[in-house]
Amino acid sequence: MMMPVMDGVATVRVLRKLNPDLPIIAASGLSANGHTAKVAGLGVKHFLPKPYTAETLLRTLKEALAGVVAEG
Repeated sequence: MMMPVMDGVATVRVLRKLNPDLPIIAASGLSANGHTAKVAGLGVKHFLPKPYTAETLLRTLKEALAGVVAEG
């Protein structure tokens, strides 16, 4: 959620303008103090708090991509 130049919330906004249906998985090492609510309001359905395992990442990717297939 925090990056140089553009933070995660701004990045999600830009990506949503380019493709409103793009599945986005947000990840942050910070506590979910408000970031989760902000990105959820932008349509982000998946949030991974760091550290996460490879298994958690793969499961989340599967869920995100399954939503694309189901909607498509």
